[in-house]
Amino acid sequence: MENAHMSNGKRNFIFSLLFLGWIVDSLTLFGMNVAIIPISKELHLSQTQSGMVISSFWLSSACITLIAGWFADKFGSRKVIVISVFIISLFSLLTGMVGSFVAILAIRLILGLGDGGLPTGSSVAITEIYKREVRARVKSMLLAAQLIGGVLALYISGLILDIWGWRVMFYLIGGVGLVVTLLLFKYYNPPKVVKTTLVGNIYPKIPMKDLYKSKFLWLLVIMYFCSSIVHWGFSSWLPSYLEQTRGLNLKTVGSLAMIPQAFGLLSAILTGYLIDKSLAGKEKFIVLIGAAISGIFLLLMFKAPSIQLAITYQSIFSFGESAIGMAILSIPLKYVSQNVIGSFMGTMYFSGGLAGVIAPTAMGALIDVFEGSFQAAFFFLIGALVVVIIGAILFKFPKNNTSIFESNSLEVKA
Repeated sequence: MENAHMSNGKRNFIFSLLFLGWIVDSLTLFGMNVAIIPISKELHLSQTQSGMVISSFWLSSACITLIAGWFADKFGSRKVIVISVFIISLFSLLTGMVGSFVAILAIRLILGLGDGGLPTGSSVAITEIYKREVRARVKSMLLAAQLIGGVLALYISGLILDIWGWRVMFYLIGGVGLVVTLLLFKYYNPPKVVKTTLVGNIYPKIPMKDLYKSKFLWLLVIMYFCSSIVHWGFSSWLPSYLEQTRGLNLKTVGSLAMIPQAFGLLSAILTGYLIDKSLAGKEKFIVLIGAAISGIFLLLMFKAPSIQLAITYQSIFSFGESAIGMAILSIPLKYVSQNVIGSFMGTMYFSGGLAGVIAPTAMGALIDVFEGSFQAAFFFLIGALVVVIIGAILFKFPKNNTSIFESNSLEVKA
């Protein structure tokens, strides 16, 4: 039941603070994808080492998601979110001070702890603040924040790197993030949620072993893992691809990379809206269509004879790829009980974090092995999309669209 004591104004204000936290996170995340070019030159990193710098972020991010999910289920989302944004902001600032491969690897490893807690805590926050019927749209707005941050990071990074260098970029992101942290600490107070049955009894806790026996969970995990391989592998190496293969400078790389990000942003918002309005229960078909579109246009992008065609194909790829992620992430918010949503989403984000560890390093290694060619790396991503398609074909929704791990339960927000 939606909280009757919470006004729409307060609900939207709380969400706006969460939105800002996501933008800060994506600024440091996507900013590194451009900054790694001058960082690699200054610190004399190989392609594999560059991939490791990006992947180290995801290693710790993946490890913390399971803990963050359990913690958010038990204590609510506030502590998880405030601590996460603080870590992201502080260690973004410290990134600008590093002077060696080992140092930047360590900083990014710690920074990933914050990134791992934020999406998991946010998923719990959505269930604390909003009723089921609008959660896909709300989730799409958080993904939109990530994509908006990505657009800003790519454009602003290109400008700042060209004028002041990569260190100043991380000082600015970290400073803005610390301000957002203070706002969250002071004003972010979502309602507490009490889970009860229809007869008023507190709903029993679900043993973790029962959660991990669920085929529903593991099919979603596999699909999200493979879609994340595509998302993080591609976004991590796109700036380097445009610079090394297409011969563009950093400023141009940042400007052109904004266009596909904008298409991804549009796709996330549109997909979330359609799922809530008319496509609930049809999410698997969105995944199937999105994966097919992504695979076809990823291949066309690689073979495009001109940069204009490459960006056009990449924009269509981003539209399909963003629809995949939005559809997969909206399913638990609609069909999984409030009692275990944090742990469920934590498991999914853990798989996404593992993908973030594997994809950039694997692609960097493939590029090194094939002496600078990106062909094998792109086929690696297409293979992951094939697995997403197979998972979507096998996926089945709960009977009668009932909630997973919930029986005749009613959510009461206090």
